[in-house]
Amino acid sequence: MADHHDDTTGSPDDDITELIARPAAGFSLVSLADQPVAVQLAAGAVPGAVTGYVFKRVSSTAAAAVGGGLVLIQLAARAGYVSINWRRLERDTKEQWENVKQQSARVAGGTEIGGRSLRSWSQEAAQFAKDNMFVSGGFVSGFLVGLASG
Repeated sequence: MADHHDDTTGSPDDDITELIARPAAGFSLVSLADQPVAVQLAAGAVPGAVTGYVFKRVSSTAAAAVGGGLVLIQLAARAGYVSINWRRLERDTKEQWENVKQQSARVAGGTEIGGRSLRSWSQEAAQFAKDNMFVSGGFVSGFLVGLASG
């Protein structure tokens, strides 16, 4: 008996390929305001807890690496292994700080990200938080729990 394939339905692989090929330019946040409060809280708390946990782990590791590196550089400098040109370091640091301030001002001034201004992104996020108060509250609560448990 021969296998029959219906050409009108398409295969699941075709659907995945279509989704991958479609650009994500039309992405927007989905409102959960019509869902039960428990669902809204869970929809915020779970990703919040994961985000808080990961944030604490990554920030702790980064802080330890930076702090340890600074201590090792100081020890090497005191032992005579490393000679630090403090004037040059200060000059270069000031130059980089000016670059950071200029870039920050450019971004705050309405730089576009994905064809939309940063201001429109922040307004959409603020409106989402207002429309989905329980999701937002759940996320913040979950984030704090994730920080505490990490």
